[in-house]
Amino acid sequence: MDDPAPLSAEEQEQVSALFAGDPPPAPASVDATLRRLRWLIGLSLPLNALGVLCWTGVPGAALTLWAWLLADAEATRAAAGAFSAEDADRVVRYRSYAAWNLGFCVVSLIGQALLMATPLYETMLSRFVSLVQPP
Repeated sequence: MDDPAPLSAEEQEQVSALFAGDPPPAPASVDATLRRLRWLIGLSLPLNALGVLCWTGVPGAALTLWAWLLADAEATRAAAGAFSAEDADRVVRYRSYAAWNLGFCVVSLIGQALLMATPLYETMLSRFVSLVQPP
C-alpha cells in the first residue's frame, strides 16, 4: 500500500489543535466586506467614466484605489484560509473586479490628461458659462 501524502503545515496545525482539544476557528463571514466592495466599485465606476468629461476622475480614482486595497487585503486573508471556500472565491472575484476597475481608472485619467492638452475643456466651459449667464 502507498504511503499517504505528507500533511501541509496548516493541516498539521489543524490536527494538533484537534488533539489538543482546541476547536479550529470558524471561518469568518465576508458579507459586510463584499457589500462595502460592491458599493465602492459601483460608485467609482461612474465617477471614472464621467471623469473624462466632468472632472470627477480624482474622487473616482481615490474610491477605486480604496476598493482595490480592501479587495487585495481580503484576498490575502482568503488565501490564508480565513474564509470558507465559497467566500474565498467571491473575494477573489471581487478582487478581479477591483483590478479591472483600477485599470479602467488609469486609462480614464490618462484620457483626461490628454484632453487637458487640447482646447476641448476650455471650449466646453465657455459654452457652459454662456448658457448659464443671463443675457
